[in-house]
Amino acid sequence: MFNPPLLPGMPDFHDAVEYLRHNRNLSRESTAQKAGISSSRLNKLILQRKIPGPTVFDKLVRFFDLTPTQARHLQDLLQPSGRLQSIDELRRRLTNHGLQAHLDHLAQHEILGAYLDPLQTVLDGNEVLHRMMPGLDKANHNVMRWILTPAARDRVYGWHGELLDLVRNLRTVLARYRDDPRAQELFHTLRKDIAFRTAWDGTPMQVTYDWPRTTPMRLRIPGTRQPLALNLEINEYGACSEVLVVHGLYNTPAIAC
Repeated sequence: MFNPPLLPGMPDFHDAVEYLRHNRNLSRESTAQKAGISSSRLNKLILQRKIPGPTVFDKLVRFFDLTPTQARHLQDLLQPSGRLQSIDELRRRLTNHGLQAHLDHLAQHEILGAYLDPLQTVLDGNEVLHRMMPGLDKANHNVMRWILTPAARDRVYGWHGELLDLVRNLRTVLARYRDDPRAQELFHTLRKDIAFRTAWDGTPMQVTYDWPRTTPMRLRIPGTRQPLALNLEINEYGACSEVLVVHGLYNTPAIAC
């Protein structure tokens, strides 16, 4: 049985097109003919890594029957890579806006609160966050790295599904910041973990842009029989679009201790 190539590296437009072609078991000539573009143009796009114009791009999207989210992902890969602000700079901006008082207020009411950068690094979080995510500091305060730890496997009910959701979202972020040193460093660090490699390689072209959660995250809490249902609200922070604001809503008597 023919197996298409994996997409093991950082997101890349040309690699994605080759994957989609192989996934249909087509030659470049057949792909070009069926998509309505010339073979020479497709060969230049792949072999010489040329950037397609809007007409060719639209024809490829239609031919491969991509979802709007997948088309947006490919469009991001055609744009110049963005640059991430340093963690120190983002934390400084949060400090300047006096958000620690907000996090402390949430903690007093047993509400999880956190501010994340695009790579899912916790810039600041309250005591409730760290209680519910034990060992986060040992994972360099990064949610993606934390989910791969034994502590996360023990804590998160339905752990594999949560890992896949995080991978799909991370893929869109890495597409936007693919040339940034911080993004590349995180990806290469994650690739050392077999669970991440399996999840990444097993979900080619699966992407999620927003953080809609129609179902809560379920956590195992010591001393309780039933998993805790944690409803996460995740939004962009208005004063800085590179920062995500996270609130966790749950039945407080089940977690307060």
